[in-house]
Amino acid sequence: MMRYLICFAAASLMHAADPAVVRIEADRVRATIVPEKGGEMGSLQTRHRGQWIETLYRAMDYSDKPGWTGKAPFLWPATGRNFPKDVKPNEEARGSAWDWNGARLPMPIHGFARDLPWKVETKSRRRAVLTLRDSESTRKSYPFGFRLAAEYTAAAGAVSILYTVTADEGNSGPMPFSAGNHITFNTPLVAGSDPLKMTFETPSTVEYLKAAGGIPTGEKRPRSYAPAVPLSQIQALTAISLSGYSGDPFMILSDPAGLSLRISQKADSAPSEPVVRFNVWGDPRNGYFSPEPWVGLQNSFNLRQGLVWLEPGRSWKWKIEIAAESK
Repeated sequence: MMRYLICFAAASLMHAADPAVVRIEADRVRATIVPEKGGEMGSLQTRHRGQWIETLYRAMDYSDKPGWTGKAPFLWPATGRNFPKDVKPNEEARGSAWDWNGARLPMPIHGFARDLPWKVETKSRRRAVLTLRDSESTRKSYPFGFRLAAEYTAAAGAVSILYTVTADEGNSGPMPFSAGNHITFNTPLVAGSDPLKMTFETPSTVEYLKAAGGIPTGEKRPRSYAPAVPLSQIQALTAISLSGYSGDPFMILSDPAGLSLRISQKADSAPSEPVVRFNVWGDPRNGYFSPEPWVGLQNSFNLRQGLVWLEPGRSWKWKIEIAAESK
């Protein structure tokens, strides 16, 4: 795989074992994409009061450390864990399995796309396109032909990721999947600020309840974070699965030092309820908070809910945008 010049990362963020990277930048924003690490965005920096601010938790840190690795991994074809009815859910498991056409197939938590190297198709100063195709290895857990593309674009104050999922024409029937991004932000966003005085806002109307292993119970309750609430009021070490949006879902994370991030998403189509659109998780007191934009559901493969069903030869698009505002 080609290696690309590291042109503006702070030396303090880099490690000898760092993989090859691709950089894009525009006015007030710059991002690092890491093809070998699931094609994820490994760093997202924005200009605030004359200084570059790193917004992602453990940005460009690929050293071997315990705990959540942060950054912004793409979750596909599963979101969350999957446990068949005869398997006891386990909070510690990276995933169990799903049943398809009489066979039990392994499926890691959040799928496998985040664990595989992606191919760089094109790159320029403001745009990069990466792809991932099925292989003999992926078909052991997911017996479908597919092509994934992630198009990263930098614009004034914002970075977007356009995911395109294409089902091979040779598939024997519709291809099921859920999709998500486990993007995780630093708390606080601005060094020296108080993370518990940061605020979180999203106009959800529904929370889906879960049992052991993060498996949906089928129950829901009203839940909205509009107007904004302080992060001190959010207990998110157990994920809060939100939905019920009247338009394209979005959330706003704001630091009292004057920096805000607006994370929005728009999909070609979404499954009917239940489907999670933001799976809020994290530990603001200890430095990280993840809104997790989703089009999916935990245990979706076994529940046959929260899935996009893509016909052979068809494509599905999902766009995430992270826009920064500095005051």
